[in-house]
Amino acid sequence: MPKISKIMDTHIPTLKKEARISDVATLLADNPQGCVIVVEGKKPIGVITESDIVRNLISKKIDPKEKVTEIMSSPVTAISHNSKLEKANKIINTKHFRRYPVVENEKLVGVITENVIVSAINDNIQFHRNIQNAVLVIFVIFELFIFVLYRYLIEFFPFLG
Repeated sequence: MPKISKIMDTHIPTLKKEARISDVATLLADNPQGCVIVVEGKKPIGVITESDIVRNLISKKIDPKEKVTEIMSSPVTAISHNSKLEKANKIINTKHFRRYPVVENEKLVGVITENVIVSAINDNIQFHRNIQNAVLVIFVIFELFIFVLYRYLIEFFPFLG
């Protein structure tokens, strides 16, 4: 199975922990990822999604001038860029987040979504099914060939029958 580094998105909207919630809203409006990773240096320390913005600004009436640390999800569950899909799938099944920062030596290098991981696993399963079907067809053709050939072999070599 492929590694996370092959399917991750390397265009990562990031902000420092000193940024304001209004900065997150502006960045989210300009980026399709649906999340912003809050970093300290290059280390991810929090994630803010579009739903975090809606939930906190509308429901909890938090001021957009507040710092992002007020609404970010923390601590971050990061996935190593060398992780295989199986490991990432286990993390998804236990943590139940939709977006995960991808790290290399604790430095942010990408972001991966639950949908991308599930889609990659599905593609991999489909690939293996196609291989199984091809092997099955080859086996059936071989068996048919042996069945037809066996008749003629018995005529030439009576000790086979």
